[in-house]
Amino acid sequence: MYSRRTMLLSYFLICLISASTASYQTGKGRFESINGNRYTDAKSMDENDTKFFLNRNRERMPPSHDTPASSCSCKCGERNDESRIVGGNTAIVNAYPWMARLSYFNRFYCGGMLINDRYVLTAAHCVKGFMWFMIKVTFGEHDRCDDSMRPETRFVLRAISQKFSYSNFDNDMALLRLNDRVPITDHIRPICLPTNKAELYTGKTGIVTGWGTIKEDGKPSCVLREVEVPIMSNQNCIERTNYTQKMITDNMLCAGFPGVGQKDSCQGDSGGPLIVERTDKRYELAGIVSWGNGCARRDYPGVYTRVTRYLDWIHENSKDGCVCTQ
Repeated sequence: MYSRRTMLLSYFLICLISASTASYQTGKGRFESINGNRYTDAKSMDENDTKFFLNRNRERMPPSHDTPASSCSCKCGERNDESRIVGGNTAIVNAYPWMARLSYFNRFYCGGMLINDRYVLTAAHCVKGFMWFMIKVTFGEHDRCDDSMRPETRFVLRAISQKFSYSNFDNDMALLRLNDRVPITDHIRPICLPTNKAELYTGKTGIVTGWGTIKEDGKPSCVLREVEVPIMSNQNCIERTNYTQKMITDNMLCAGFPGVGQKDSCQGDSGGPLIVERTDKRYELAGIVSWGNGCARRDYPGVYTRVTRYLDWIHENSKDGCVCTQ
């Protein structure tokens, strides 16, 4: 069971914290570790370590602002094109205005999506064990390698996560509260959350977007890429793939091509969106990129956090944000 988060170099923390133990993950398909800690990319800090680091670096922490809210009359889930990863295509510039890129010590490692002007939704394994105040979130970006562009950036003031465990990746979801509101524009716009808690999305086509690797153990993409994958029922996922019933919980969904592979999310796509088009041609968030066995392998489709299972929790913990009402 492997997450889809890219490797972080542990020397960033060694330099800043003088950590005696650290670990890193080389991607969804392979792990390496130091001192036996297999899963966390960054050293998990205990209470004393955290207090020491906060006091020493308080002047470096992002300020909390209160910029006036954007108009809540905006529309969520609108793509910026009318056309219609591993095996995927380069996305049209700003086609997915809710996309967020997460960087840790200025190194890209995960994705996320804007759900209102204050909050980003991502995977819990993208924040567990991390110093959340060192996570930078970038919006309105297409080519992350283009230094001539100046995208909108924010820092994380607070990370709120579910009861997540690396043992089974259940409840792999986290909310990031930003240090300032994000302006809602043509290039930055929230994704719609589902309205029907009973929606299973079985048989529908999902779209996954991210800057992850184009192939297993490859290099992350500079430009945002997209891939379409069919969403399976959980029963079908258990019966037609090499995943077992214990591995696929009701809080997860599978999407991919069992027996074929070829198209999938991959390392670096963790925390990003699996979206589905609605009848009104807007898009809603069905899943969050979570884990899988390798990338695009036969009989191992991608596994995503099922968003409909957490709607009440999301709304309750992000209610101070400005939600698009149209």
